[in-house]
Amino acid sequence: MFSFHRFPIIVLLISFFVSTTFVSAALFGQESGKFRKLDEKIPIKTIGGVWFWGDVLFFHDWHIQENVKTNSFRLLDGNSIQRAYGTFEECRQRLDEIQAEEGLLPMAGTAVIIMHGFGSNTMTTRHLANWIKEQKVYDYVFNVAYPSTMQSVLEHAIVLDRIIKNLPPTIKQIDLIGHSLGCIVMRRYLSGPLEPNWRVSENPLEARKNFVPDSRIGRLVMLGPPNHGAILAAKLIGKDPVRRLITGKTGDELGTDWDELRKTLGIPCCPFAIISGGRGDNRGFSLLIPGDDDGIVSTEGTQLDGAEEWIRFDVGHGEMLMTEEVFETCLQFLKTGSFYNTK
Repeated sequence: MFSFHRFPIIVLLISFFVSTTFVSAALFGQESGKFRKLDEKIPIKTIGGVWFWGDVLFFHDWHIQENVKTNSFRLLDGNSIQRAYGTFEECRQRLDEIQAEEGLLPMAGTAVIIMHGFGSNTMTTRHLANWIKEQKVYDYVFNVAYPSTMQSVLEHAIVLDRIIKNLPPTIKQIDLIGHSLGCIVMRRYLSGPLEPNWRVSENPLEARKNFVPDSRIGRLVMLGPPNHGAILAAKLIGKDPVRRLITGKTGDELGTDWDELRKTLGIPCCPFAIISGGRGDNRGFSLLIPGDDDGIVSTEGTQLDGAEEWIRFDVGHGEMLMTEEVFETCLQFLKTGSFYNTK
């Protein structure tokens, strides 16, 4: 049977093709001018934020997104219908009006934030997000869209910081789930100050105790994290100028510029665990990656000092986002602090 995770080159090439083909779709809902009055807007169905749009604020199922190219903002409802467009303040004002009109209660309780991988979007993490919602463990599940090929890891981490800061203090606990690049973004957020010149200390395991970006952060689960760089990114992207136009700064950071990025990635300050894919042998799914791998990331390369636990499933890189056993194991750690604790 044909399996995409066994053919990483095809997967990446398709991803690159899709990212360019859907440029107009990603921008759908933008106005020809920079801004228009909110009362002139007609609700528009969007695709929720693909490649150019990134979430900056969540309120129940509503979210405000920023366009990385135009720095304009839009307000989407839970069905990805655009309800406002303009500045952040205008979209926030409209959201406040909708809250009053519809009698939406303030948010309170617990939340989990999910971040997708490189060149991807929230459609790939939707199954995981919906499954967690069905378990009714958290009051809120926020499936974050971010322009993964358009900005650096640091810029992505700053966006995550903004999302968390925009959650009201009545959200008492915030857990995190990252897939692939999403893990690296979360790791940067949890490593140290979000400053361009900040670098990891000589003893990151000790340094982690001295930095907490938000006291509400609970636990983190990494799914298929390239914690030691992405060999495949270095081989397929390299220094090719055409491919780099598509993969952007983050593509370089995961591949040829990994040594520089690595200096900004410490050990997450919260309890974290790792779920890896692979075949459990010395071949893996890809001929381009030495040893076992999930088709995109080396199985050994997912490991990181300081992790509470590490586990491997016989799945490919994308397949883990469609595997209920992975979902159950992930949620088990978030609830109990262990993959194996059933209490």
